[in-house]
Amino acid sequence: MGQVHAQSADTVYINGKIYTVNEAQPWAEAVAINNGIFEVVGTNDEAMAAVGDTTKIIDLDGAFVMPGLIDVHAHPLSVGIDRANLSFSDPTNVDTMLADLKAFAEANPDLQVIRGGSWNLGVFAGDSPTKDLLDAVVSDRPVYLVSQTGHSAWVNSKALENAGVTGETENTATIIFDRDNVTGDPSGTVREFAMGVILQSLPEVAIEPVAEAQAGIFAEWNSFGFTSIKAAEGHPVPVGAANILDRRGDLTMRIFASWDWRSHYMEQSAEKQAETIADWESYKSRLVAPNAVKMFFDGGPDSYTAFLLEDYEGRSGFRGQTNLPIEQFEAEVLDFNRKGLGVIVHVIGDAGGRELAKLFKRVREEMGPDGPLLHFSHAWMTRPEEFDVLADLEGVCMDFSPALAYPAAEIEGSMAPPVGDRYQTFFNVVDSIKAFQTARAIDMSIPIGFGSDWASALIPDPNGFHQMQAWVMRTDPENPSGPALNPTQAITLEEAIYGFTQGGAHCLGQGWEDKLGSLEARKLADFIVLDSNPFETPIENLWQTKIERTVVDGRVVYDRTLDIVDDLIDEETFNPGTRYTTEP
Repeated sequence: MGQVHAQSADTVYINGKIYTVNEAQPWAEAVAINNGIFEVVGTNDEAMAAVGDTTKIIDLDGAFVMPGLIDVHAHPLSVGIDRANLSFSDPTNVDTMLADLKAFAEANPDLQVIRGGSWNLGVFAGDSPTKDLLDAVVSDRPVYLVSQTGHSAWVNSKALENAGVTGETENTATIIFDRDNVTGDPSGTVREFAMGVILQSLPEVAIEPVAEAQAGIFAEWNSFGFTSIKAAEGHPVPVGAANILDRRGDLTMRIFASWDWRSHYMEQSAEKQAETIADWESYKSRLVAPNAVKMFFDGGPDSYTAFLLEDYEGRSGFRGQTNLPIEQFEAEVLDFNRKGLGVIVHVIGDAGGRELAKLFKRVREEMGPDGPLLHFSHAWMTRPEEFDVLADLEGVCMDFSPALAYPAAEIEGSMAPPVGDRYQTFFNVVDSIKAFQTARAIDMSIPIGFGSDWASALIPDPNGFHQMQAWVMRTDPENPSGPALNPTQAITLEEAIYGFTQGGAHCLGQGWEDKLGSLEARKLADFIVLDSNPFETPIENLWQTKIERTVVDGRVVYDRTLDIVDDLIDEETFNPGTRYTTEP
């Protein structure tokens, strides 16, 4: 049972149904927290033994408690930039988006560039909007509007001109400018690494508005029960904005940033970003850990840039390729590891997964078992053979993302045609879990996490229980009797929760699995209180689970009933030594 320490606790929660995700002690009824750390996870009596004169005692009245959720692949930092600028009120309607752009431009005449998003897939023919639509509204300054997938952007003529892009600019396998069918000139949609060509020509955005936008984003994530995010992105502006919030005491969750490297959305030149990455430790703060580098091994099926073992449908002899020669990619991974940085590597195609698994094995042999984390990300088409390779390695984790483990119409329309029947083999999570369990010979010791890829995917809200239901049922949570995607790879609820908690903690790197992901004495006090018990909720209703309270470092950062946090709770709601329930 949980250990009782001599020092009195700041806060004690009693009479709960507490699911710890700790194999040695799966359930508890009370916790005692001191200075942001669990001192006791155990019985009511054990927790009450830690009560002192100033301890707050909260009666959970049977409420369900579990570790805070961890998303190991999301993009809240870049969304902060978008929200600090133009956000579309209806990304499914062209006229509304253009009206939003016009209103924003008129309200912000001094902005040197207009940025924002995101526009939805399926709105434009071929998901390829044209510059002419934007030019008719704004022609005097660059306009850059990112798509819902985050792998393409809609730009005006001024943005293309500013970046020096003309009809003579050639496409490559990864730098893709859509073309006008008549003139051959860039049409206004830029894809993959062409996005970076535009972004690096734009002026840097102001940092303070980004910090304010991030505060709202993180509060939204808290309301869905998330206490940590691994941001699969990073450059000085958005990471610095998170640092500002942290220094002000306004950051309400843990942010594990990953520095962009040779990514399609790099906002700095490679030379400047390399300087930033070399100085990564100066960006650390109490709740911000920029301890990884985001890399792209291949692209995606929709743009025919994923690296496949078999030909793309309708393209005989074409299977895509890696974004860099494998030898160069391996050298760069090793370089980052030697600098103390983990890597999170985007890989979609099955050939990409095969080669990246072998590369990770070579890197681990070079760096030893304690080298910085190697994070294998997305794994849409990765085969069981590659899971077996990865499962034998220490210091490796996987994530499956985004949480579209069902036949979403928007994804099917763009992802399925290039790969045909192979679409029904996406996300082989069960095979991955079996491989890791066999290799480790420890039940549920699975360094596998889940990520929403929010908001660069078709995930409107960061609802972790919506995502869990998708992984368990492999159907649309809001249409559970609808078509399924690869249903033989459906997992259990316990495995889904593990992936969003302890498994997710493994994917944070630098030993964070020993500090987060389960409720245990001496771990950090990050947890959530739910309105229902997921194990007693019909699985088709799991997505409707509500978060009553989110706690980070023992600090209440969200409360659905009280609608107040932190000092307000201390001063106006709780009195030392008295009892309160989660009811109004």
